Amino acid sequence: MGQALTVYFIFNIFLFCMGGYLFIKTTPDLMNNRSYRVFKIFILAFEFYLVFNSLWTLQEFDVINLSKGLFGVVCFFSLLSVLFNAVCFYKFSMIYFGYSNKGKKLYEFFGVLPFLSMVVLLIISLFNGMVFSVSEDIKIVKGPLYNALFICGFLYFAIIIVSSIVETFRKKSPISRKNCITILAVVIFLVIWLVLDDYIEGLTIIPVAIFTVIFTLFIAFQQTSMNTDSLTQMYNRRKATNYLSSQLLSVSYDAPIYLYLCDINHFKEINDNYGHIEGDNALIITANVIKEVVGKVFGFAARYGGDEFIIAIKAPKDYNELEIIKKIDDSVKTKCNLIGKPYEISISFGCIRCTDSTMPVDVYIKEADDLLYQNKKKDSLI
Repeated sequence: MGQALTVYFIFNIFLFCMGGYLFIKTTPDLMNNRSYRVFKIFILAFEFYLVFNSLWTLQEFDVINLSKGLFGVVCFFSLLSVLFNAVCFYKFSMIYFGYSNKGKKLYEFFGVLPFLSMVVLLIISLFNGMVFSVSEDIKIVKGPLYNALFICGFLYFAIIIVSSIVETFRKKSPISRKNCITILAVVIFLVIWLVLDDYIEGLTIIPVAIFTVIFTLFIAFQQTSMNTDSLTQMYNRRKATNYLSSQLLSVSYDAPIYLYLCDINHFKEINDNYGHIEGDNALIITANVIKEVVGKVFGFAARYGGDEFIIAIKAPKDYNELEIIKKIDDSVKTKCNLIGKPYEISISFGCIRCTDSTMPVDVYIKEADDLLYQNKKKDSLI
């Protein structure tokens, strides 16, 4: 066991250092401000847990000799910190799903009340052993309410699982759906590892499980930030180029891709008359409508730059390319009226039917851009 214990602590030190690295690398451009703050607290909670769990393990294997009272405090903080990790994961997920905005009171209730209840139980347990106690030979003894900790943690995980499934089907954006699936996958992974931990004698595997969750979320949101426009939360130009480069390789006369380049008419006037903040709002409104409309036909959409958007739709050769543009144009005008904007948004577009798999991406985009320019010129003459 001595060699295994040495490897275990070397690995824990590695996890601690990696946690510190992720903490430093987690910046506000990786995710929105609220998610960013909670994610950093999540990492700190993991680091906190590693320290107290290591002290617990050292005492359990008689490497150190803590007093009964001090070991009780170590157990208290170790159990509390692993539960706090579950709370952080819950809060991070709820913020990402947008539930903290839609039902703040309910979100706070489920986020705080079960955790605070367990905090009270753990504090009381230091005196009456309801959750745990420390034996005379300085070993932990599980109390009658010890499993309440796991029930509380699994309650948070159950809510995340259900919410992830719902949001995977509800969200129209491929980016959002992918992140929801990632959250669902890592919470199921974490639950499986927590269950396995009960059946594995000796050293706990919980630190590895929690770190895997944190690391997977970090990588997923890092990839999202690299391929996502920060203002509109659409795919960006880099993602659009990569997507089209791969998809256009398989086009043919019978299986074309319809490539659109769109922009907002008189966008400069919105900026000049109402300010750049309102100009950003116009971009967000337009982007949200495009994501919703294009998402319904499982198409691809991205912000190409400035007020330009690029759309790619796989459709039969008899597809009516004007239909989706009309839906976007009508929807964005309706949206502006509903929220009382002092201006109306309309869009112009250029559309190319891509059937030649040997044609470079930039050639197709240039052709769509030329058509966009011609259509805008015609509209300005009317």
